[in-house]
Amino acid sequence: MDKEKSKIDTVNKDSVLTRFQQKNWVRKLEAVSGKPVLPRKTGKAVYLLVDCSGSMAEGNKLLQAKKGAIGFAEEAQRKEYSVGFIQFASHAEHVLEPQNELTGFNIKVEKLSASGSTNMAAAIQIARNNLLGRAGEKVICIVTDGMPDDKKATLEAANEIRTQGVEIMTIGTDDADKEFLEELATRKGLSLKVLRDQLERGIVSMAKMLLWKNG
Repeated sequence: MDKEKSKIDTVNKDSVLTRFQQKNWVRKLEAVSGKPVLPRKTGKAVYLLVDCSGSMAEGNKLLQAKKGAIGFAEEAQRKEYSVGFIQFASHAEHVLEPQNELTGFNIKVEKLSASGSTNMAAAIQIARNNLLGRAGEKVICIVTDGMPDDKKATLEAANEIRTQGVEIMTIGTDDADKEFLEELATRKGLSLKVLRDQLERGIVSMAKMLLWKNG
């Protein structure tokens, strides 16, 4: 199923690129410059960064996070955001770039499992690299149940991505450090701490904080 979806995504991207390259002004610019002109990524984009460390296996925290992530994506898309996904444990992984189709997103989220530590800094750096040069509203929302492996490196990564114009939202369970989450977020109002059995609802509520304004 993943291979079929990948083929469909590739065809869709190629179709969009072909239509762009057929525009008269694009052809003229390419003729003058001698270089291909590519469409610039625009619009509103949000990355959901989900903690998949071993402690997320306790109770139903990871299950709550999965359901919350799907609800978050649905709410974000209603506000015209494309949604990307990054998971982190001992290592961080770029799962999906921001997109407007949720089938693949939901499939990836359902496959999440918990193990390892909390390399939050790497997750933020991946988001930064993938949002670099993108125009429009840019947001990351970090979901966690604890402290990162390296607090200093995480805060430094957060400062770097903020200089790129990216808003940071944070949500943690009852065993997370509230002060750290608030320090990590762009401002206090974008940080939330909830009971672990309310994590799903909390994550969805974060999407409701996303702005309606056009990117």
